[in-house]
Amino acid sequence: MKSTILTGLLTGLVVSCFTTATSCQPGYARNNSLVSKIPIAASLRGLASTRVDLSVLVASESGAIDPKAEDFYNQGEEKYAKRDYQGAIADFDRAIELNPNYFNAYIGRGNARDDSGDSRGAIADYDRALKISPNNASAYYNRGVTRSRLGDTQAALSDFTEALKINPNYASAYNNRGIARQTLGDSEGALADFEQAIKFNPNLPQAYGNRGNARERLGDKQGAIADIQKAAELFLQQGDKYNSVKARMKVKELQETPSIPQ
Repeated sequence: MKSTILTGLLTGLVVSCFTTATSCQPGYARNNSLVSKIPIAASLRGLASTRVDLSVLVASESGAIDPKAEDFYNQGEEKYAKRDYQGAIADFDRAIELNPNYFNAYIGRGNARDDSGDSRGAIADYDRALKISPNNASAYYNRGVTRSRLGDTQAALSDFTEALKINPNYASAYNNRGIARQTLGDSEGALADFEQAIKFNPNLPQAYGNRGNARERLGDKQGAIADIQKAAELFLQQGDKYNSVKARMKVKELQETPSIPQ
């Protein structure tokens, strides 16, 4: 997945989105209702401001504090956002110890494991999450992202398809399935998926960039230029100057490349 994925939304893999063989794929989802924002409990905000670690408190004041699984989960999310993946894993471990059926903690630990290089461990966590909540689109989505990283494109496509059966409006899942379809040589199917991604999230720059790449492969140069220009604008609006510049470079490349007669 490192050669085919760009994250923005939900975390950690960053590559160029507009090289010849690269597509853009948003990263992980937390759950169906919290796709782009990490929830932090009010009590955790106070702890974070004073840099107090719940695990330290528990160790040093045994019996004085009875932390809830949610506290460790939220702390794990804070550490994950700071790319302290091992610290996040430790907190998610504690959350799971306190509540062995804590769906979100398995998802969070899976994300942290994947970003720390333990993709197999991540898949095991997503598998466990799906046993707890078999109809959760995000668990399928996240497992699909990890399977993409491992190069198991067909399995990733299946996971994104399952996510879409559960949530037919899941823009990122359409985008990622489009990447999988493109990788497997189905350019028409990929184009259809990118169009659905844009339909459900008109502000998803990756989907425009990927549709532009698909249109280029299908010989629609002007459509490709229009899409990638739109991606550049959205990236810039969303504060991603790096990929905005890469998109503009791709537009310039297309404009300077002579069209091949049909």
